[in-house]
This record gives sequence, C-alpha cells and structure tokens, in this order.
Amino acid sequence: MNDKALIYGTIAIDTLITPNGRANSVLGGSGIYAALAARLVTEDMALVGVVGSDFDEKYSLAMQARGVSMQHVEQVEGQTFAWTGRYENDMNNRTTVSTIEGVQEHWRMQLSPELQQCSLAVATNVTPPLQCRMLEQCTQATFRMADFMKSWIIREREYTHKLLGMVDLALMNDEEAREYAGEDDSLAAGYKLLEVGPRYAIVKHGSAGSTLFHRTPEGEVRLFRCPAWPLVHATDPTGAGDSYMGALAGYLTHCLNGGNPDWEDMKRGVAMATVVAAAVCEKFGTVSLFALTRRQLAERVEEFRRMTSWD
Repeated sequence: MNDKALIYGTIAIDTLITPNGRANSVLGGSGIYAALAARLVTEDMALVGVVGSDFDEKYSLAMQARGVSMQHVEQVEGQTFAWTGRYENDMNNRTTVSTIEGVQEHWRMQLSPELQQCSLAVATNVTPPLQCRMLEQCTQATFRMADFMKSWIIREREYTHKLLGMVDLALMNDEEAREYAGEDDSLAAGYKLLEVGPRYAIVKHGSAGSTLFHRTPEGEVRLFRCPAWPLVHATDPTGAGDSYMGALAGYLTHCLNGGNPDWEDMKRGVAMATVVAAAVCEKFGTVSLFALTRRQLAERVEEFRRMTSWD
C-alpha cells in the first residue's frame, strides 16, 4: 500500500463555446483536468482511463511533459469520448450540446495489482456504475473520493446512492446536492449527504466558494466555508470542478494519515483546490493548467491566505 492517488475519469476531446469565444477539438475530460491539477501538488499520482484510436499522440506527449504518466491509459479501437458544451453569460449555467461516449461506453476497467495498492482512490466525473466498478477494485484504499453530476443523480439514482455509501468524501455543486438531498437549501443538503455515508462532503458554490462538511467519529458535524478566489474575468470554467478535486487529492497524498487526514490539513487542501480551480477559468480548456507552475501556485496560495485570514 502507498499514499498514491489513483485518478480515474474521462479523457476527452472537447469543443467549448462561451460568450468569450470558442475552442474546437481541445484536450479535456474529467481525468485530464484532475491529473494536471494533482501534478501541481504531488508526484504520487497515477491516471487511468481509455482513449480511442483517434487520440493524437501529441496529447500524451504534452501530458508526460507536465509530469503526468499515460502508461495506465489504455488505447482501443474506436472514437475517443467527445463533449461539446455551451456556457451562458452567467457561466454558472451551461448546456451540453452533444456527448459522444465512444470507447468509454463499453470499456471495462481492470486495475493492475500495482494500482490496487493505491491508498487514495479518486473517481472523477464518469457514470456512477463506472465509478463504483473502479472503487470496488481499489481494495487497499484508505480514502475514497467521488465527484457527481446532476444528470447521473437523476438517471442513476440507485447507483448514486450506492456510490455515496462507498466514499469518504463526496463532491457536488449546489444544484447536484439539492437534487440528491431533495432540499432547497445547499447547507441542509450538505448535512444530508453526511447521513448517507461519507465522512466528508464538499458542496461547491461556483463563484461563491465552497463548504466542507465533516462528520467526526463522535457524530459532531464541523464546517469550513472557503471563499472563492476573486476572479475578475472568467474565460472558460470547464474543468474547474475536476481540477478542484485533483488538487485536493494531490494535497492529501502528503497528509493522508492512514485515511484520517487532520482537519486543518483538509481545510488547507480545500484552499489550495480553490486557487487551482480559479486558475483554470482564466483561459480556454486546459491551457492554464499546462502553463501554471508549482512556484506560481505557491505564490497564489500565499496571497489567498493573506486575503482570507484575520487576527
């Protein structure tokens, strides 16, 4: 067993449409964003997923140049997962124009014994049945994380409930948390998520930050409300949530503590994740993640600490 983060998610070719412009056929997918974010924080990370025969080698070379190994990404005959999304002027609102499942639809993950030894299992945004399949194979994981999506919460209710019972940390945005919990209030929804099984829940509030919930062994519920990084102009929010999850997972590899990270470490991880997620929004697609250095991230985290602390 090792404190390595195993990240599973889609590896996609995206087309992004926002009020600021359009980017056609760019590298994307929840696994890509999460892995690029995690590499800013840790070397102890592995990405697993599937691509089609049309996946250009330049993408793999670019990932490897940024410290993300593609050795556990399987390439099979067929088309790579593809997503087209359109954002409104309020970029908290988006519409999926098209989704092509491609090879992702029928691929069945089989983790190697090496990957099954990872302590931190990170199931980013894919369908709940696939997330459950991944987590079931992570037999040595002491901490499991999963992200959620409203459409899957509605269409795969039974699997969503099962998934929540398998994880230590569930991440949802306001709309997703309220949909699952049947609540009109995001805070009440966060409390209800803890009742289902996770020890931790994060409800993301978009440009208003996020809230971390923790149910202690004694049954007490603790909260940490983290504001958002003050982003003056968002170009494209695609992948911000996935990057948030990846950065938090990367940070936890340093302080997993047998699956029981310290509360203060969790808060620091959320703050770092917040800074990374905001950086993603500054440019289209993964451009910001490829450009951001660890030194620049450290400088931003320190600035964020100064602007959110007081005596």
